[in-house]
Amino acid sequence: MLRILKKENGNLSIVMLMAVIGMVSGLTMSGMVLRDFRNYSHEYELAQTKHLLRAEAYRGQNYLINNPLPLNATFILPANGQPKRIDSGKIVRHFKVKSRLEKKKESTVLGSSTGASTTDMVDAFKLETIVNVSTSNNFGNMSGNSSQLEVGAVLTLNQTTFAEFMYFTDQDTSPAGKNVYFYGKDVIEGKVHSNSDIRIKQAGGGSNNGWPTFLNLVTTSGEIVSDPPVYPVEDVFRGGLIEEYDQYDFPASAETLRRNAQLRYGTSGAADRTIYMITVNGSAGQMNQGNITSPQRAWADVWDPFPPDFPPSDSLYRNQFTVQDTIWTSRSISGLNNKGIFVTGTLWLEGVFSGYQTWGCSENIYLIGDIKLNGTALGASPISNRRDMIGIVSEKSIIVKYAYMNPTDSVRVHPNVGPHSAAPEPAGGGIFIYAAMCALGDGGTSEPTDVNFNHGVFTFEYQHPHGSTPAVYMQDDMGELYYFDWIDLHRRRYPPTTAQPWPAALDYPWYNPIWPERNPIAERGTINIYGAVAQRRRGFVHRSGNDPEYPSNDGVWNIEEDMCGGPVVRTPFLDPVIQGMVLQTRDYPGADTGGVGYRKNYNFDKRFLVSQPLYYPEAQLQGGKKPMTHGTWSVVVPGRHPDFNGLN
Repeated sequence: MLRILKKENGNLSIVMLMAVIGMVSGLTMSGMVLRDFRNYSHEYELAQTKHLLRAEAYRGQNYLINNPLPLNATFILPANGQPKRIDSGKIVRHFKVKSRLEKKKESTVLGSSTGASTTDMVDAFKLETIVNVSTSNNFGNMSGNSSQLEVGAVLTLNQTTFAEFMYFTDQDTSPAGKNVYFYGKDVIEGKVHSNSDIRIKQAGGGSNNGWPTFLNLVTTSGEIVSDPPVYPVEDVFRGGLIEEYDQYDFPASAETLRRNAQLRYGTSGAADRTIYMITVNGSAGQMNQGNITSPQRAWADVWDPFPPDFPPSDSLYRNQFTVQDTIWTSRSISGLNNKGIFVTGTLWLEGVFSGYQTWGCSENIYLIGDIKLNGTALGASPISNRRDMIGIVSEKSIIVKYAYMNPTDSVRVHPNVGPHSAAPEPAGGGIFIYAAMCALGDGGTSEPTDVNFNHGVFTFEYQHPHGSTPAVYMQDDMGELYYFDWIDLHRRRYPPTTAQPWPAALDYPWYNPIWPERNPIAERGTINIYGAVAQRRRGFVHRSGNDPEYPSNDGVWNIEEDMCGGPVVRTPFLDPVIQGMVLQTRDYPGADTGGVGYRKNYNFDKRFLVSQPLYYPEAQLQGGKKPMTHGTWSVVVPGRHPDFNGLN
């Protein structure tokens, strides 16, 4: 090296070598800088493009809310001003946006009990958007590459249904027209809306200083009425609160399900005389069809004293009344997977459901057991279950059944009772309901304070239990056995009169669905919901047993108006004549004591925010606005996607 440096031509070689190295290094650095600049420009333009795509998504959604498209219609959104211009020095970028809305039948992936995907054609709104990016210099000259970037997005928009609300009530009062409240133990996960005032009360315990807790947005078309009047807004309404919100139209019939149901049972002429008792097992099930016979005249001799002499002598008089029987037939049903099913008649429903199923009914729906999902363990959240989703829609009310006589063997069944410790906390024994439920019944009165027991509610059956005397065999002095049934009808006037009223502490004939029952059950466990509830009014799920503000303890029997004799008492009543006969209302072992009904364990199914049950009632604001929710959203290359034909 020293010899080279001592030579003149050697020094020149070094200089030339260093010059070459410097030039190559400069070119390399320039290339790296240019590449980084181009990468930055691309990322910058892509980020801006995504902001514009997101803005177009909400613009398209807002248009559909006010201008719902008919099926197979297409609409190009008006241009939102001139192309967006962003000046970043010497380079000016121009973003041109174009969007198309359409409504058509889409092949939607639904669940399957086997894990395989199946499809169903459903109505869907779609928004296709293209963003074209071009560049120019500050003098307005295009850079030569007028379409450096072109990005598209496809967004599916779904019309909001009532499944999006954990609680929805059209009139936030009881069937008796009385105020109902959210208390300290109420912790509500999902969205809440009422078309009337919402009442809260600092009472009942819980973990929020006696106040209820709402974890998601609460909207009311009225206002919050609080007891006491001052309440901690942020502690109570943690997901936000909007008062004087627009009202929703709450429909009186399940039109969407009626129109689209693939399976139908029953006829309109026999709706009030037919029961469909259905137990689902996956995509199949067992149906017992009960045809209610015409009323038949019946008599019961009344004796005093009772029992009469053996053989029975002449009676004091005869009670006259009508009775009806139910004739049952049985058959198997199948093909329930990914179907809407509508029943014209009364529906009794239970089982394990697979796929997407929505069950609707023109009369009351009675839940005669758990409503479970095939892919979700009992007591677990359904959030990860992508295959199974259930809707239950009644054009009257949805009722947790107290008891029934099994049509197969006539055994009396209490299906929905249990101790609170029967399942993992916070669930408890009673009934599990993995479904969105909607009780649409319109009783015909619009004022929330009107007494109306025909409005649609989610509630429970047999809310004022009293003991009644079951059938017995009695023996005479000679050892002969005599069978006595309807014993309470053989002792008292029926139908009762003002002069001879029915005893307040004795159950009214056939009020209990398995009347007569010696020791009926008052406290029954827990209602565990993993879903959503929408109803015309707030139905009872628990009663005190002696409600001074409700007409249930005044000695009058008018069951349709909730007048059910006297208070629910647990004091044993020893029959003065029939040896060993004790009538006593009882609580289910391990359940609460003192009242009647259920604890609440209500959990919102968060899947309903992005996917909703088939043909479920749609939520429309008064005035025709139809709220939309975002479904799937994907960024695509427009030239390679079939949805972008004709949009450029």
